[in-house]
Amino acid sequence: MQVSKTLDYAVRSLSFMASSEDENITIKLVSEKQHIPHSYLAKIMRKLVQRGILSSSSGPDGGYFFKRDPKSISLKEVYEAIEGDLQLVDCMDGDQLCELFKTCNQRTIWDHLQLNTLDFLSKISVKDIATKKFNT
Repeated sequence: MQVSKTLDYAVRSLSFMASSEDENITIKLVSEKQHIPHSYLAKIMRKLVQRGILSSSSGPDGGYFFKRDPKSISLKEVYEAIEGDLQLVDCMDGDQLCELFKTCNQRTIWDHLQLNTLDFLSKISVKDIATKKFNT
């Protein structure tokens, strides 16, 4: 398993924002401080706005701000906003059944890993990452 660059950038951006004294942060500032290409970050921020994690305002004093307290935004929620539902293997897709579904000796292992991963991600908030206060 590998964390995508997009997810890494999203978590870095949100962590930076959660640790900032300012409530309204420009994309330019996040881009510069986190070394993320501006155009790439703009796409990420749009996804985070669409999923209700961030809000945005335009104009000279415009920028991005959290729609909710960063303590209430889990890493699982950020993952799903960027990547969609976690699906470790193709046969775990709820819409399709693999022809080996009934006899597969791996399915329970992948299912267990997926459930534990989701549980782990749901216990860590954006604020936890920003303050480095989380238990693993």
